[in-house]
Amino acid sequence: MTSAESFCSTSFDYVIIGGGTAGLALAARLSEDPNIVVGVLEAGEHIHEMPEVSVPGMMGQALGNPKVDWAFSTVEQPAVLNRKIFSPRGKGVGGTSALNFLVYQRASEEDYNAVEALGNPEWNWKDTFLKYLMQVETYVPPTDPEIANDPHIGYTTDYHGTKGAVKASFSAWFNDHHAKFMDALLNMGVPINRDTGNGRNIGASVGPISVDPATMTRSHAGTAYYTPNADRTNLILLTGAHVTKILLETPPGEPVVATGLEFSKGSQKFTVRPKLEIILSAGTFQTPQILELSGIGRTDVLTQHGIKTILDLPVGENLQDHLTLPFIHEISKDSATFDSLRDPAVLEQQLTLYKTEKKGLLAGSITAYGYLPSEKLFDSEDFLDLQKQILQDTTLTATPSLNKQSAILKKWLPDPNHAQIELLQFPFFLSFGPLPERQEGKVYHSIMIIGLHPLSRGSVHIKSADPFSSPEIDPRYFSNPADLEYMVSGVKFVRKLMRTEPYASAGCKMYDPPEKSAETNEDLSDDEIRDWCRTRVISIFHPIGTAAMMPKDDGGVVDSSLKVYGTKNLRVVDASIIPMEMSTHPQAAVYAIAEKASDIIKAARA
Repeated sequence: MTSAESFCSTSFDYVIIGGGTAGLALAARLSEDPNIVVGVLEAGEHIHEMPEVSVPGMMGQALGNPKVDWAFSTVEQPAVLNRKIFSPRGKGVGGTSALNFLVYQRASEEDYNAVEALGNPEWNWKDTFLKYLMQVETYVPPTDPEIANDPHIGYTTDYHGTKGAVKASFSAWFNDHHAKFMDALLNMGVPINRDTGNGRNIGASVGPISVDPATMTRSHAGTAYYTPNADRTNLILLTGAHVTKILLETPPGEPVVATGLEFSKGSQKFTVRPKLEIILSAGTFQTPQILELSGIGRTDVLTQHGIKTILDLPVGENLQDHLTLPFIHEISKDSATFDSLRDPAVLEQQLTLYKTEKKGLLAGSITAYGYLPSEKLFDSEDFLDLQKQILQDTTLTATPSLNKQSAILKKWLPDPNHAQIELLQFPFFLSFGPLPERQEGKVYHSIMIIGLHPLSRGSVHIKSADPFSSPEIDPRYFSNPADLEYMVSGVKFVRKLMRTEPYASAGCKMYDPPEKSAETNEDLSDDEIRDWCRTRVISIFHPIGTAAMMPKDDGGVVDSSLKVYGTKNLRVVDASIIPMEMSTHPQAAVYAIAEKASDIIKAARA
């Protein structure tokens, strides 16, 4: 195992801050050249055996565990009853790719093209993202005949990779009602989409997950990119290393030079100085924190904490996140769900089945998705009213960046081919927020309602000059009321879904939100749903945008080569550079960004 002293005495070409989703992918690619030496500093540890991470059916159980999760929370959010919202981020080798719910989906073609439209040449779907999304993955079609013959699953070889580091496969266990859920969506006018990887994700689908079917374990940055390359002498990972500051020099009339960085391990402080570049891959919350601690950020923020400004940039602004509502409902009592694993006898039986045959509940995951456009969510008149409200909102045009983003969003909102709400069918009682208690003897499913294109914007900033203090996370959830209206529309849609065959015959009974009156079948009013949303809404953990890749005049922090404006050799490669939220889960896109970044950096060295 590498010591801090040995790490600091190594002559590195590149040092990457963060051994997570992007950092390890980038490190693996850069170290393919045996003449280049790459160092990775990770604040967490390398957890080799942790079922809550590796076993698919235990997804989500590691959230909040301090061994693998920073377990951040937002500041109080006024629009959601002043609640602080849980905001986990991966800590340790693999980062958030070792912590998430395994969803390995793609957005629509237009989401990726928007990155280029916001001022980033050659960052589009056709020429860039599709290429690197395919490069990342080994897409494994199902081999179980029952799953392989499912009419909801398709596979288009033109859009998927076969030689990538990350394994993308299908759940080995499908819950009893996933097909009924999808067929009910079809009966509500939502088409079946057999392969969402082709740049069009609208419809009901069975999505791939980041699981290696050969071992039936999670495929994450640690197992996919680091472990196969850990024996490279030119790739050196140091864990338990908390970076506190990037060292910057300001030659007169020249770009700022990142000469080194400081980190702590245990009670000791160390300095390392790479020859070529320092690359920040610390994530949407901690990348801006490290930049600000180093003197790069908004002058007013830095001055408040006694930090000298070296570069005045809007670091930490433009924070966006996907919100979700867990729509919990009772289901037929004979249904198998992950909740049954709470019974020690069932857990023991399923563990045996998983270990011996790679089957059963523990080999399972999320299986059914629905991506819905506005036309499926609103009556025409209600949508026209919402559009007027959005058009009149001056906060959307307050800066050049927001003005350009809002122009794109206003085009997407009425587009029947662009998803605004995602539905995820979870076969268990999902509770991360202030939910009611399970009732014994009842069986539950949860349908997660996710708002895909938030109009609200927030920020992440340091709250002190102490590098070990958590950053101040303020997403300003529902500060734009249109975001709430989309969630209300999602609740009303799922309420209809509960009553649509064949899902209705699954024994569906609303639990949270409840029916207003079970005797009269009276429903909650829109105002009552809004009140319920404010009490229940939580994050689905997709923060992006705080070191946005955009032109500097538009509020960008990095340029299209991922270099921090005004610097010679400091880049950012992680989800913080994504300028606008995409209509899907970001895992695959973050890997693709790292793959492209490696080519950019290699070309710059050539």
